Amino acid sequence: MLDFYRCACYVASIHLTAIRFCLLVIAKQQHGASGVAQMRQAIVGNATQIDFASRLWGCFRALMVGALDELQPVLGDNVNLVMQTIDLHVQRFFVQALQLDPLQLRMDAA
Repeated sequence: MLDFYRCACYVASIHLTAIRFCLLVIAKQQHGASGVAQMRQAIVGNATQIDFASRLWGCFRALMVGALDELQPVLGDNVNLVMQTIDLHVQRFFVQALQLDPLQLRMDAA
């Protein structure tokens, strides 16, 4: 039975690789890249920037949580509301900046 699953994993891996290659070819054609490798580098670069932004936000968030913890005696339960509001605004910013919101995607598609 283990051999069956191992074989299924190999077949799935081959198909996923083919799908990724096809997506790169489509992206290359849509963006006028000179080659698939150039398109892959652009995508990897974007993913690296997104990862860095996410990690940086984690550091900033930790600093804010620490500062708000010190303000707990003054703000009381409002500390949680402040952090939730900041989280919501940052999430909206990232969604818009990465063009992940449905309205922006529809406008870009038109």
